[in-house]
Amino acid sequence: MFYLVIDLEMCRVPRDYRNKAYHYAYETIQIGAVLLNEEFKQVGTIREYVHPEHGVIDPFIERLTGIKNSQVKKAARIGEALVHMIDWIGDREYKVYAWSESDRNQLLHEITAKQITDESVDAFMIEDRWVDYQMVFSQRFQLTRRISLEEALGRADIDPKGKFHDGMDDAVNTGLLIEKLEMNPDYQLISYEMPEKLSEHIGSTLGELFAGLNLKLA
Repeated sequence: MFYLVIDLEMCRVPRDYRNKAYHYAYETIQIGAVLLNEEFKQVGTIREYVHPEHGVIDPFIERLTGIKNSQVKKAARIGEALVHMIDWIGDREYKVYAWSESDRNQLLHEITAKQITDESVDAFMIEDRWVDYQMVFSQRFQLTRRISLEEALGRADIDPKGKFHDGMDDAVNTGLLIEKLEMNPDYQLISYEMPEKLSEHIGSTLGELFAGLNLKLA
């Protein structure tokens, strides 16, 4: 069994741009994922930019994610990006892990609204395949609230890689957390004080698919 850890970055869809076909507040602009083996070791990563059909990358989102409109202008649309990632996984048996249920819900919204019909995407989105690791984390340590990935990493004494709000970096860091906790069932959290934050992550948490696809598989 393999484990795909996924993270989405999103832009906002201004109210004036919403319509009967797409009435959601956010739209995916980046998919990041890391593939883990049965020992939760990283064997591959993929980062894809996604062209939003309704949303725009405003200055706040650009500052938060580092993603520019020029990077998504010619990128694949969400259906193509998902199929490409699924093809990259190949014929491996796998579960999908995400930090919170928001990523799966966002994909379901877009798949429905954009009328994406593909058997491989349908199989990818099966509910039993997905694991909300934020909920797993909260239940395991009997927390009274769900916490951010950043706080979870701090309390598990993990130094984060890369930058927060980059889809692949967030997926890699979630994978490090999963590895540490799943391979150490008796692990106890440390106390941790969150640094002051200037902004809030709207997503869970690239180049174009041809000019901005960055993937590696060992």
